[in-house]
Amino acid sequence: MKTEVVEIEKLIFGGVGLGRLANGKIVLVPYVLPGERVEIRITAEAKDYAEAELLEVISQAKDRVEPPCPYYGTCGGCQLQHVSYERQVELKKEILIEIFQRQAGLSDVPLLGVYPSSKPFHYRNRLRLHVEASSTLEAPPFKLGFVKWRSHKVLRIEECLLAHEKVNSLLKSLYYHPTFMVLSPYVKRVRIEHSPAEDKATLIFWTMIKPLFRDVESLLTIQDLKCVFYILRGARPEGPFPKDAPYGGRRLFNALFDLTYYVQPGVFVQTNWEINLLIQQKMFELAQGCERVLDLHLGMGNFLLPLAFKLSRGVEFLGVDTDPRAIEDGLYTAKKNNLNGRLDLRTMSSHACLHELIKEGRTFDLVLLDPPRGGCKDILRYLPNVAEKYILYLSCDPPTLARDVKVLLSLGFDLKGLYLFDMFPQSYHLEVLAHLVRKA
Repeated sequence: MKTEVVEIEKLIFGGVGLGRLANGKIVLVPYVLPGERVEIRITAEAKDYAEAELLEVISQAKDRVEPPCPYYGTCGGCQLQHVSYERQVELKKEILIEIFQRQAGLSDVPLLGVYPSSKPFHYRNRLRLHVEASSTLEAPPFKLGFVKWRSHKVLRIEECLLAHEKVNSLLKSLYYHPTFMVLSPYVKRVRIEHSPAEDKATLIFWTMIKPLFRDVESLLTIQDLKCVFYILRGARPEGPFPKDAPYGGRRLFNALFDLTYYVQPGVFVQTNWEINLLIQQKMFELAQGCERVLDLHLGMGNFLLPLAFKLSRGVEFLGVDTDPRAIEDGLYTAKKNNLNGRLDLRTMSSHACLHELIKEGRTFDLVLLDPPRGGCKDILRYLPNVAEKYILYLSCDPPTLARDVKVLLSLGFDLKGLYLFDMFPQSYHLEVLAHLVRKA
């Protein structure tokens, strides 16, 4: 494909730079910065834009740094390691504002807070890795890793600079543990999860055959490993091993107001817990004066439990989620923190919950939304019937958030503020909290 020299105008969501070819067509280039002049090779062309690979940076931006990770550019997990962390946060702010201007139709975007991570590296409390037999004679005879960028091949890694040190320690140990070497031909994936309050890790592996009890137990010789689980079929893991692991093998997280969360392996927890605490605090501040709170994407109770514990005027706290194990953890955590009488937690979809509430004529001062990446498109039209005053909408995907906010504006809500939380340093991802208020 042809080569060309272009100037990068800006970064867009996805972490790629936008430039223009000599013919005026937009070209998207990874690993660049605004203002840089770069030589590129076109790799793909569509009607309205082209994609290219970076060949050489002819003139560098002052915020360019040397990426510390040896896998950067091959692994698809990070897109911004070549950018100083301070500049990463500024770029994410610019990208967020542009998304809301373009997709929500806002001329004045009310971005009221930007919260960087205190840890640009080693912030992830979990890793999920593929396990694949090695195609060469290298030792050990398998590899643990991530899928390569724009590929289906697994990249062998021994350390991820985004992961907590205890997670990396366990990852390295697996390569040389004799029992895992025996099990590895039958293991498809592993998940390593850090338990911050205990500073230990748990291990879950997906296997094609049932392992021997003695083999699973022998993995516990790995230093700083709290317990082991495995999944043969279905979503519920077998374990814990050892059987008497504290709290059924749950991970422990310290939260606001001296609350402690207890979370089963595989149940979703925000990957950057320090940033998660900042989001909890901001939600608590914005929820002041509310008496009735509905959480339509409860998970393990991440955001509802602090409100139930500390809102002085709170009388009703209802949370729903489709993951029964997450609901189990919410109830377990509520019991451990003496919150049982204040919470109603149900295994139910947000859609079914809203239908039931509308039928019963029930409303809430505050509705919490924390959906998957696809957003809340299917339930937005029901919210005016249930949300009397406020909506707090947390999203890891600004484009779908902007799309949904635009709909909510048309349904009688005002966007009072946006808050950017850098949950994922070194990547293009970011977490955004939207504070919406019902029009009088």
